[in-house]
Amino acid sequence: MEYDHEIVKIAKCECCGIWEECTVDYIHSVEEQFGGAWVCGLCSEAIKEEQRRLGVDLEVAMQLHAKFRETASIDPTMQIARSFLDLLKKMISSRKLIS
Repeated sequence: MEYDHEIVKIAKCECCGIWEECTVDYIHSVEEQFGGAWVCGLCSEAIKEEQRRLGVDLEVAMQLHAKFRETASIDPTMQIARSFLDLLKKMISSRKLIS
């Protein structure tokens, strides 16, 4: 017989969408802390920080974090690639000016 603390499932963060493998017990524990929503460790810490810093309740902190996530880059990989491309363009441009 398996117990919930031994069963591993995949949970999706309701804030950022990241997937994590977690035990069922851990998933339930996080959902209890965050009003039924499962959030990853990073989002969990960000929400707790919003609560501490602003002195707001959990629901408001989750809304603030969700709003931040909406304004943050949708695809961080693409943002890094764009930044690298911009850097290369500047390097090529500066070489043309020197030549």
